[in-house]
Amino acid sequence: MSTLRATKAPNLINAPRVYEARYYDQTYRELRVYFNTLDNATSALFGIRGGDYLGFSYGSFYDTTNQLDGSTTTAYHVRLNTTAASNGISITNKQAVFTGTIDDGTPPGAGTVLTVSAVASGTIYEGMTLSGTGVTANTRITAFGTGTGGTGTYTVGTSQEVASTTITGVLPSQITVVDAGLYNVQFSIQFTNSGANVHTTSVWFRKNGTNIADSNSEFSIPAKHGATDGRLIAALNFFAELAADDYLELMWATQDSGINITYLAAQTSPARPATPSVILTVARVSEVLTPVYA
Repeated sequence: MSTLRATKAPNLINAPRVYEARYYDQTYRELRVYFNTLDNATSALFGIRGGDYLGFSYGSFYDTTNQLDGSTTTAYHVRLNTTAASNGISITNKQAVFTGTIDDGTPPGAGTVLTVSAVASGTIYEGMTLSGTGVTANTRITAFGTGTGGTGTYTVGTSQEVASTTITGVLPSQITVVDAGLYNVQFSIQFTNSGANVHTTSVWFRKNGTNIADSNSEFSIPAKHGATDGRLIAALNFFAELAADDYLELMWATQDSGINITYLAAQTSPARPATPSVILTVARVSEVLTPVYA
């Protein structure tokens, strides 16, 4: 296999006023070395294994949690809590810090009502995982109440009673890129349906918090059969033009709350690895070029 070496312009001496064989020979040697190096570089780059010398941004991410909806009229961010491989692409968090209580809405008493009295930073989103003094691990916001990102009430997925405290909400959903370019995004989502009827679920993309036009897909999730929930892997790929530091998010919404994004533990007979609830890969394929039409 050829070795790829960086090329450098030859340092040619100034030509004498009259012909000199010595000057000609030296110039010829310098140019021959330069063009030989250039030929070796291009043959190595464009040969069978030329891709060995090319580096592109990439990212591979997945999630190991169940993702539930709390309202059929709400758009939810798809979470990604694990990075498998990354170069120039990463998952960044939406985050909010606020003061709140969790109870039955008319304290005292355990319940699922989160009441936010003050927001120190950030915006509150459905799907955020909450942490703070007395907050049960893996508590997530499942729906808006009177609050829509700031002060007000929200519904959480775990019943508990928490006195007023500082709470941090984190949502690992933003696929952030370092370099501008055209990116290919591919995902697979493990949907399950615990209901007796087929239900439709939507999946689409947002860029920097705004829906991308014409990016939605509709999936029909099979109904439960016997004691087994219906299952469907929703998968597709999508191209997006991104500037440096832009981010993408994968969104979902369902017509029935019996639809979940589900993590499945490793199985036996035969041995099978765990099934992430979401797998997502991103690869930069090109700089953004002006289209050329025939």
